[in-house]
Amino acid sequence: MGSLMLPQLLGLYFLIIGVIVVARRASVMPAISQLAANRPLMLVIGLAELLAGLAIVITSARVAFSVEGAIALIGWILIIEGVLYVAMPAKAVQRFVKSFNKQEWYVSGGLVSIVLGAYLAGAGFGMF
Repeated sequence: MGSLMLPQLLGLYFLIIGVIVVARRASVMPAISQLAANRPLMLVIGLAELLAGLAIVITSARVAFSVEGAIALIGWILIIEGVLYVAMPAKAVQRFVKSFNKQEWYVSGGLVSIVLGAYLAGAGFGMF
């Protein structure tokens, strides 16, 4: 892997977001519901996710059991989610978001985010 910037950036991002989601999930859940109801904003978010995912995949294309592979997987997830948000009808996006907008998803997703963030940040900053 040529640069350590992506593991550092994504690692810190996932750590911070994971802690916030776990600690403040009761206030995040209604915000996500309102976000899904705003089609123009979902379109902008989908386009931004698609762009970010493409940028990540172009720079780290190999999915494997490594730091680079984890970053590539994040990129592919962003591409898929971005395409879904842009291409799906508004009602389908709302149903999709509603199916995941549950407390147990926020706890498990937040914990996965914290673990992934710690792994990427640790690797990016040379801790292991």
